[in-house]
Amino acid sequence: MSATTFGGMLRQLREQRGLSLRALANRIHYSHAYVWDIETGRKAPTPDLARRLDDALDTDGALTQLLPTPTDHGVDVDRLAYIAKSPRSVDQPTIDALNTVLAGQRRLEDVAGATMVRDTVMTQLLTIEQLVVDARESLRHPVITLASQWAQFAGWLSATTGHHQQGRSWYLRAMEWATEIGDADMIATALSMRGHLAWTLGEIKPMLALSRSAQWPPAKRAVTANAVQQEARAYAILGDATACDDALDRAEDLATAAVDDPSQIPPWMYFYDPTLFVLQRGLAYLCLGRHDQAAQLLNRGLAKLPPETRYSDWIGWYVTRLARAYLVVAPDLAVSTIDEARRIAESNGSVTLTTEVCRIARELEA
Repeated sequence: MSATTFGGMLRQLREQRGLSLRALANRIHYSHAYVWDIETGRKAPTPDLARRLDDALDTDGALTQLLPTPTDHGVDVDRLAYIAKSPRSVDQPTIDALNTVLAGQRRLEDVAGATMVRDTVMTQLLTIEQLVVDARESLRHPVITLASQWAQFAGWLSATTGHHQQGRSWYLRAMEWATEIGDADMIATALSMRGHLAWTLGEIKPMLALSRSAQWPPAKRAVTANAVQQEARAYAILGDATACDDALDRAEDLATAAVDDPSQIPPWMYFYDPTLFVLQRGLAYLCLGRHDQAAQLLNRGLAKLPPETRYSDWIGWYVTRLARAYLVVAPDLAVSTIDEARRIAESNGSVTLTTEVCRIARELEA
């Protein structure tokens, strides 16, 4: 059963938490046989059951988002399937429903990792692309807004799972669509994400240039703050501690201002929180060789993150960074920390994270 069906994702999340069918059933006051029927698709989940499961598994509503029932906008799964075959019939309720689907996929990735949702998001994009081609003029702006966000998410999922060229292509597509409608926030975000991809590939000068380009004045403060912290990390890798610290301070000022004014946070940055900048400073300090400070910051930042995200691969990456800091300042803690990262990698099937865990484990054994 696909992990992106309700039953398949329920099983994935249950096993990640180390729960048996009976243990989960006891938590939600259902029989274990009934839970098994839900996991195997023999029975359909009700909204009440989905909410209970979300609470029991700390999923932040991810399972509820997968319910095969009508959305709040009155557009059901059959309607969306019809739209896929007849894109010219798209209307505003359908666009609203698709925005809800995208939000659910983002939340699901937070809980289960990029590998679990990537294929589904790519398949959905085929429909979204056709909507862009066929959208009537009165709805073109909201359709392209939706499409650019879907493409940006696809770029992130691709880059995170090691499909770098595909990630770059989707970021470029997001920029193309955003440019058509003058969406400064998405243009800047796509530039920043291309900078992130450059960092992943070890291309630090392009990372720096793209991070600077993403600091485009029309963009919201949250978007700019993210680009500035990435610029700071590039300076750290290049060994410029002064420029790094200055950029980090600037990023935190922007981040605080954005939190004080929610209008400065676009919908795809729903996870936005100053805690992230504690992690980013820790990451930059690790690059500068300030291992003790890096360990303190990374540990503090991870401790403040929502527990439902603990099994996502992007959290696992920060855990590996903490392990690297501990390699220098507290080798005993490095062992337990890399074991935690290994469990995260095993739970979400991330090949990229598994590779990094193995690399650090070999260094520990040396």
